[in-house]
Amino acid sequence: MQKLRLVHGATVRQTATEFGCSPSHISRVERGDTKPSRSLVQFYENRFEADGLLLSLFEVAQHANEQKRQRGRRGKQTRAAEGDATAYVAETIPQGTLFKPGEMFAKSWRIQNCGTVPWRARRLERQGPLTGPGLITSPKYADIPDTEPGEIAEITVPLKAPGYDCSSIAYFKMVDDQGFLCFPDVHQLGLDVLVRVERNTSGVQ
Repeated sequence: MQKLRLVHGATVRQTATEFGCSPSHISRVERGDTKPSRSLVQFYENRFEADGLLLSLFEVAQHANEQKRQRGRRGKQTRAAEGDATAYVAETIPQGTLFKPGEMFAKSWRIQNCGTVPWRARRLERQGPLTGPGLITSPKYADIPDTEPGEIAEITVPLKAPGYDCSSIAYFKMVDDQGFLCFPDVHQLGLDVLVRVERNTSGVQ
């Protein structure tokens, strides 16, 4: 949010006056000390021309907190298994690729099991809502093939671009067969897809 404001040359005081709050509140939000309201996120979207990307990130963050609460209610705190590790290898659909509204496409990632733990019955789990205004639509899960240490897994997810001109991002993380994050702490695996949607484009074939 701060970067968007600075790019447009607006001061904290100007932004606060336009939105109708105190400058200190804007500062706290931009530092990450205070959670922004949806109305403030929407204001930044419109005022600083975020093309839907800020709202997309907001939805992901909102839903991620709910997922954490649900996992906590199950009373099961999983952590990365000793020796379990991953490495990014390659992906299709470069970040920022242009699509037409509602266009279907598939994104693939190649990741290596560079640890000592075999991967069995693991999946990618979409973080955040699966669909919505300005959001990339996806299934909840995508299967990860069983992968021995040293092997490379290729994962493909069918996706649908948002229905109107905007930018949007979707995040996925690896989970086990019980739905718990495999790399919740230090050993993060986060795969994402960022696209731009414009009505007057031929898209990607």
